[in-house]
Amino acid sequence: MVLLSELHPEEAQHMRNMGERFAQMPLDDTPFVTPPPLAEATIALITSAGLHRRDDRPFRFGDQGYRIIPNDVDPADLVQTQVSVNFDRTHYQRDVNVVLPLDRMRELAQAGEIGAVSEWHYSVLGSNPNPYLLKDAAADLAQRMRDSGVDCAMLTPV
Repeated sequence: MVLLSELHPEEAQHMRNMGERFAQMPLDDTPFVTPPPLAEATIALITSAGLHRRDDRPFRFGDQGYRIIPNDVDPADLVQTQVSVNFDRTHYQRDVNVVLPLDRMRELAQAGEIGAVSEWHYSVLGSNPNPYLLKDAAADLAQRMRDSGVDCAMLTPV
């Protein structure tokens, strides 16, 4: 991870300004939902690493959508089109589980720590300068997860 002190002063100030802007944005009241115990819950993964299958549309700067990744995906079929110049790709290239821990989730399910791993997982582009633009996609994604029986989602922010 890059520290603000390691960035060019103008870039560091830009990041500070973004943080202040987001801190001032109002949040809607969202009802809290108590999920079932983890040992009974179906878990989906959501990564902000900009992953997608080779045949999917690549992510582009400001992309406001998401891509669907099946649970049985071959890691060799995943590509990453994260557009941030500040993003270090070496960890993903060594082990996809760093950004999409499917193997770890399967191990947890097999050990009985979680109920099940969702049939579908999701990827968004984490370098979006305005997360409020993702509101419609987030609502659609939440409905997809609800319809497919997902109880909890684990976000792997990158």
